Amino acid sequence: MKLSTAVSKMAVRLGTHWWMLALTVVLFVLVAALVDLKPVVDENFFFSTSDPQFRQSKKIEQRFPSRPEVILTVSSRNISSPRYLGRIQKLTQQVNTIDAVSAVKSLTAGPKNFADALASPFWSRLLIAPDRKSSNVIVFMEGKDTEKSIKHLEQIMHELDEKDFRIHIAGPPYVVEMIRRSLAHDFWYFSLTAVVLFGVTMAVMFRSGRVFLGMLATCTSAVLLTLLLQSMFGKKIGILTVNLGTIVFVVALSHLVYMTFNWQTLADRMGKKSPDLAAAARRMTFPASFWSMVCASLGFGSLLIVQAKPLRELGFGGVLGTVVALICAYVMYPSFLRWAVPRKTKLLEAEPSDTFWSRPFVPLSLAVILLSAGLGFGLKQVNTDPSLLDYFKPHRELRDGLEYVDRTGGSSPLTLVVAAADGSKLNTDAAYRKMWTLQGGLENYKPVGAVISLPTLLAEGDRTPFSFFLSYEKMMEIMEQPKYARVAKSFVNDDRTQAVFLLRMIEGRHDKHRLEVVDDLRSIARKHGFKTALVGGIYYLQGRLAALVASSLVTGLFWLNVLFIGIAWIVAWSVRGAVAMIVSLTLVPLCMLGGIGWLHVPMDVISAPATNVCIGIAIDSMIHLVFGVRRAQRDGKKGWPAWVAGREEQWRGIVYSDVIFAAGFAIFVLSDFPPTQRFGVVVLAGLIIDILANLFVLPLLGGAQWKKK
Repeated sequence: MKLSTAVSKMAVRLGTHWWMLALTVVLFVLVAALVDLKPVVDENFFFSTSDPQFRQSKKIEQRFPSRPEVILTVSSRNISSPRYLGRIQKLTQQVNTIDAVSAVKSLTAGPKNFADALASPFWSRLLIAPDRKSSNVIVFMEGKDTEKSIKHLEQIMHELDEKDFRIHIAGPPYVVEMIRRSLAHDFWYFSLTAVVLFGVTMAVMFRSGRVFLGMLATCTSAVLLTLLLQSMFGKKIGILTVNLGTIVFVVALSHLVYMTFNWQTLADRMGKKSPDLAAAARRMTFPASFWSMVCASLGFGSLLIVQAKPLRELGFGGVLGTVVALICAYVMYPSFLRWAVPRKTKLLEAEPSDTFWSRPFVPLSLAVILLSAGLGFGLKQVNTDPSLLDYFKPHRELRDGLEYVDRTGGSSPLTLVVAAADGSKLNTDAAYRKMWTLQGGLENYKPVGAVISLPTLLAEGDRTPFSFFLSYEKMMEIMEQPKYARVAKSFVNDDRTQAVFLLRMIEGRHDKHRLEVVDDLRSIARKHGFKTALVGGIYYLQGRLAALVASSLVTGLFWLNVLFIGIAWIVAWSVRGAVAMIVSLTLVPLCMLGGIGWLHVPMDVISAPATNVCIGIAIDSMIHLVFGVRRAQRDGKKGWPAWVAGREEQWRGIVYSDVIFAAGFAIFVLSDFPPTQRFGVVVLAGLIIDILANLFVLPLLGGAQWKKK
């Protein structure tokens, strides 16, 4: 008992705020020691192991063993010259020394010579570009961790690259590594810089070192605690949760901004030195913050039911982060408010006149509504299935290399497993001829680049001496032997009823959704007497993910609005107020997504969560405003005067919180990674809409008098 009393006295003597700062330091140490902050991105980051699409791709890998490929496309004026072939041989040998490389195929490692490669139906498709101005070095890699291997490969490329021997690189392991690097760079540099900008804006706005320290400690603790809890649940930092720290920081900061402005408002009523000032501000702000947390959690929770692994990860992290942000805001921050003294800077004192907020702003509100309706027609044009090339900046070495490989044979792999429509086996002469017609049909389809398949492999076997003595079945058996690297097992199953067609899809001809392209390929197979048993590869998984992103945007927003109807009724206590809140909230996604559609901005899986962030901010502002109206109603004001009073009380929180958020998210626009740039731009646009919808449209719809008495 004496010990606990002594501890309590010490806590009071030191001040609770110092213990909160100590807690932040402890959380920082725990995260540094226990949490892996390296973003995890691999070729299977699209889906979890329980998803049907992932299982289908895995089934293909099990039935037809293959290894991930990196493609080095080497261009030159004369790819048949001895000098070119000598340097290809040197490149091949050096690449073979990399530990993770299991095999390399090139003009000097595979075919007998250049003429043999040119004459071969197999080697010509695999190694030589259609315009004969470049050839491929195909690098087969083992293991999932290719970071060191890609760095070694890049080093070899830079050493051998020269004017007439330009080396371009593509392939899933390389693209995944480039995305991982970009995310890791942005996670550290831009997230930390965004936090600094948030902090600087807070310091300038509130002109109080104690308030600034409290906000920074509270928001940082929310982020650290979220990362720690995620790690305890076995969750890694993934392709979408890489920005979760910034999102949680913003969610926590939103609570603090409104609490601080309410604290300043109450200071004018209760006196700046009132001992109950911080507690009163907490009580005043908590109901609105609680319902904002509920809405934000529902928004993120809607992502938990989709199949795409990145979206589910964001949904889990978002729900966890919003709850943690609320707890940290109301447990930690009030102690800093008790420590601080309310002040107003010149910025905050430069307020509109008393009559400004009494105006209904009808023309402005109608203009916002009409603009939103017009932009809404762009929803059908939202591109949630952008080209792989859109993940990288144009006119850069990386993008130029990908585009070159893409033009000369495709850069995104797609695997089709086909079977005869009548169920017959594929080791006969008739089946061989039919597969060749399918080969031609696939090669003639515009989005398809190079195609390697069982018939091209068998055609290579036909070129060997005395091959006419061998049946196609015997040829397959020979090519299944270790002597030939069991190559046939990658193209045909054991009972000869299914065969593989390996396609490299051309991203530069991305004028259709990937799933539509896959459906066209299925139709081509049916036309030539085959049915498509399985589909896999990065190209197909990207298409499935794009469809799920589009679905999550639609269904997620729909269910959020459905749930928000009930919450709006609870918050507003009136049918008109609830309808006004729903209509005003709808303007935000209409403007954001419609504008994205009209401007043809790619909505990739990384930038798509910007919509959730903005809708969460909009709901937060809306609920705080409506609670301000309810307080005015309790004071005896009715109708429009209550909305005027609520707007006068809460406009600072709405405007200045958005200013703080804009300052932080603006840094993402400077990223070298286009998806991160798009994330920042979309959030900035959404913040402008948020202010207009909540300060002008919502009061007009919720409280303006439409008829003169």
